[in-house]
Parts: sequence; C-alpha cells; structure tokens
Amino acid sequence: MASRPGPVPALLLLLLPLLGLASCSGGPPEVLRVEWTLETRPIGNSSYESLSVFADVRDPDGPEDVEAMWILSDTGECYWSLGASTWTKRTEGGDTWIGAADLAIPDRGPLPRAIYRVVVGDLAGGRSESEFRLEADTAEKTSPRLAVAGNTITIDSLWGENYLLAYDAAGANIRTAVIGGKTGKLDALLGTVDAGRAATVAVYGYDAAARRGSFTARVKTR
Repeated sequence: MASRPGPVPALLLLLLPLLGLASCSGGPPEVLRVEWTLETRPIGNSSYESLSVFADVRDPDGPEDVEAMWILSDTGECYWSLGASTWTKRTEGGDTWIGAADLAIPDRGPLPRAIYRVVVGDLAGGRSESEFRLEADTAEKTSPRLAVAGNTITIDSLWGENYLLAYDAAGANIRTAVIGGKTGKLDALLGTVDAGRAATVAVYGYDAAARRGSFTARVKTR
C-alpha cells in the first residue's frame, strides 16, 4: 500500500523540482502521460473520496531504473509516496505505467480541489514531473445501486459505463465484466466457472469525460 499521506514539508516542495539536476545517468525519467480518476468508495454506511493515478513513464536507462513516485497537491495538504514495492506496474505495448488506486487522506475526507503534481525519480537522482487539476464538482452522480437474487443481478445506475466486479472468498478480484443493461445473469456475465467462484460482487460506475468513478459496496452472491 502507499505510505500514509499527510502535510507536505515545505523543504520537500522546494526540492522536488530541482532534484533532477543531480542526475548523472543517461538522462532523467520522462512522464509521458498521466491518467487519473476521482472515485467514491463505500465505507460502512457512508463513503469517501480517493484518487487512482497512473503515469506512463519512460527512462533512457530502462524502466527498472525508476525507483520512486510522488503524488502531491500544490496546496500542501496531502501527498503520497510510492516505490516498487507499493506501486502497481503494468506494461501496455512499449509503455510502462506505474501508479496506485485508492489514494485517500487519513480521515477519509474530501480531497482538495487543487493542482496535483506527479513526480517520478530514478536511481541516479533524476526527476521529471507532470500535473493535473482536480476541479470543483459541477454535477454529482449518485453511486450505483446493486441487488443480487440468486443468479440474477439488478443495477440502478446513472453512470455511462458500468462494470461488474467479482471477488473470491479471499477478497481477490477474479473477473471484471461490462454490464450492458439493468439486469443480468451472473453465469452469463462471468462465465460458469468464475460465477461459481465468486463470493461477492460489486458494481463500478465510470464517466470517462468527467474522470469520475463510483463503487457500490460488495454484495454476497450466496
């Protein structure tokens, strides 16, 4: 998991843009693209906000040379520090993406509407960064609602895209399926084998244009 977010030391804010000057390798890493989503997640009878942030990173010395990633708001109210043991890494074609989901502040309060910087660093001290802005909400969507009755699921959602997430008894995600309508059969959506393995399911609603997403609570399938 990511390290615990908190106030950003003023010295860190000053140093991060400058540390790239220390690089003595073939060159600093480069942040080519940043993909982010503001998400609502259930907690008890309430919900909280979190960020999912991933950066497409290129390093002239190879992807293994990238050792750290920081995500911080320019208001100085929160930051997260990631390393190889805490970030999620995936390769798509020739692109290497690193980042994390479920980045929240300790009290699970609303995230600051501000500019966020994504900074990556390599083993030689090289640094590169990009930024995105989390805007004030103009129109809120309610979270999807999900009901399970035997082999049938029913959803009530205003989100443009909806996905069914299936989890096994240990809580691991075993399948993600697109939900095209209001109802569906578990075995048709997940396949007979994965439907039989699924202990709980949830729905994720997504709005690509707004970069917003929302999860339902997990519901038992049996």
